[in-house]
Amino acid sequence: MLAVRDGELKPLPFGELLEADTTLWAPEFYFQDVWRVRPSLTLTFGLNYGWQTPPTERLGRQSVQVDGKTLQIQTAREFLRAREQAARAGTIYNPDIAFQTIKNSGRSGVFDTDWNNLGPRVAASWNPSFKNKFLHALFGENKTVLRGGYSLVFDRQNTVQSVIIPTLGVAYAQTLNVSGPRCNVTGAGGVGCNATSTNQALSSFRVGVDGKIPIPTVPTLGNPIAPFWGIKPGAVGPPFAATDLVLDPEILSFQVDPTIEVGENHAIDFTWQRELKGNMLLEAGYVGRFAKKLPQSMSFGQVPYMFLDTASNQTFAQAFDAVANQLRTGVLPANVTVQPWFENLYPALGATAGGTRALATAQQANFISGSISPIFQTIDIRRMLAGQKPFNNYLARTLFLRASTGASNYNALFVTLHKRMSQGLLFTVNYTFSRSLDQFGNIQNAANVMPNSFDLNAEYGPSPFDINHLFNTSWLYDLPFGRSAHLRSSFRPLNKVLEGWYLSGIFTAQSGDPLTVIENAFVWGGSRFLGFNSGALSKVAPDTFGNSINRGIAGSSNIGVSGNPATGGSGLNLFGDPAAVYNQFRRVNISTDGRAGRANPLRGLPRWNLDASLGKKTNITERVNMTFAADFFNVLNKVDFTNPGLNLAAPTTFGVVTSQFVPANRTSGSRWIQLSLRVEF
Repeated sequence: MLAVRDGELKPLPFGELLEADTTLWAPEFYFQDVWRVRPSLTLTFGLNYGWQTPPTERLGRQSVQVDGKTLQIQTAREFLRAREQAARAGTIYNPDIAFQTIKNSGRSGVFDTDWNNLGPRVAASWNPSFKNKFLHALFGENKTVLRGGYSLVFDRQNTVQSVIIPTLGVAYAQTLNVSGPRCNVTGAGGVGCNATSTNQALSSFRVGVDGKIPIPTVPTLGNPIAPFWGIKPGAVGPPFAATDLVLDPEILSFQVDPTIEVGENHAIDFTWQRELKGNMLLEAGYVGRFAKKLPQSMSFGQVPYMFLDTASNQTFAQAFDAVANQLRTGVLPANVTVQPWFENLYPALGATAGGTRALATAQQANFISGSISPIFQTIDIRRMLAGQKPFNNYLARTLFLRASTGASNYNALFVTLHKRMSQGLLFTVNYTFSRSLDQFGNIQNAANVMPNSFDLNAEYGPSPFDINHLFNTSWLYDLPFGRSAHLRSSFRPLNKVLEGWYLSGIFTAQSGDPLTVIENAFVWGGSRFLGFNSGALSKVAPDTFGNSINRGIAGSSNIGVSGNPATGGSGLNLFGDPAAVYNQFRRVNISTDGRAGRANPLRGLPRWNLDASLGKKTNITERVNMTFAADFFNVLNKVDFTNPGLNLAAPTTFGVVTSQFVPANRTSGSRWIQLSLRVEF
């Protein structure tokens, strides 16, 4: 059940839906001028300007994140910069986090309008003619066009960011959990239960028949709004008892950074186009896209893994790596080398010893898997029970703040050969060599928070859609039968049968997409909810492992064994020896490794496909014609497989291929045949 409130936090009638009745504006103006300097040279200039306003909600159901003491707005850059600087100096920066209603914040919107979206555009086109023999042969007589251009394009802030996230902000909706019925259905104690009964229930019931859903008590909330966390009021200590501790009263805190800006995309291209004999055009060029200020979800619950113990001059990252690497080699928790950071900052509590070996015993699995978020929470719980200040804020499992912190780039070289329709044949052949790199690999709609909000380039690497090599061709051929064709009959009815046939097709081939061996979602101390899986690091060049289907692979040493054909597995694996590949990966050392495995991934399975169509167009009358077509998708019925799972925590399925790849526009990867009849008049 969901209880909702208005902009002043007054409860709306029970049963009301959570909704956002918003208004926002995105006006845009554009100016362009084309200057033909000479017949062979044309310049184009343009200027675009626009702005995007924050949404205004009808009932004011929006909030902004503020400092719980000063009520100043909190921004991603300022908060995380201050937190990292404090951690490197060995001091805790953990201010209270609260949420202020937009009506009481003194602001006109949940984020500021970005008035700086002025986008220039410039382009040039040159059709040269040279007298020099070599240049004349290269460029021809007005047979070549050189083009180039630059533009600054701004993103459109979609409603996921501008409407949905503020709507899901803290305070305007509260999930109500009813653990049991409130009416005595069985009539125990002589008391019956019906639709009007107010008695407490002891067992399950049918709403409206055996009893009523209880009306929840709406808590009194002031400004700023902040769910309680930490030590319960009235608890006696320190040290406190475990029952005195409250963590994660909220699952999610969704907010937009009030200083968020509109994403910028700098677009550059250069092309050379040459007309050839046979009605053909050859074009080669470069395309570049360089983006910044992209929307990304920052985490205010990011673990300060660089925190310095000033007494020993050791950081948490160094202490963690030292213990984790020993446990991974089989050293028992009771025998690991004592680390000063844990001895000094993980307090003893009563009869339970603090320090390195106690923590290694309690968190052995997380040390081995490289999961520092749950380890840090364990440390913070102990510190709170001992009356010490925690490193992190546990107001929610995820303290999500959407900010304009992202960057990406795309570079591509391409060559295209195009033949215009002549002698019944039309075709285009294209090859592209490209590279797309980014920090996260997600779009605006993605809810996952950054894996490392302190170092946004920790996961910098190939985008999920980074296809280095892409080849495609399409064609249309009017078959030479019938009237006005090479092969025709003098018998007119036969010509009606022979003429109008065509054959068309599309062939595509691409290299494999990036594939990362997963370590876990807490490598850099990221969020424990809506996290992002970071990759393990390869000890050798990943391209040495290969990326093709290997058959009859049984696996070994408990690695890849789920594919064993003798026990019902597919026998298919990305690797000939999955155990050998698995053992070539290691977990990230957070104290020394600047990047995780996404920076240098494997490559998935390459793919190619052929679609074709055979059809006939018949003229019934001058104004009526009929077209019959037989379309063949995946003509050769070639099987493509989906990329396998590669997870260090799931060795039995490592590299095992289990399913067929299905293109986005189909429900099956096998051959499809589609028959159609079209009448035009």
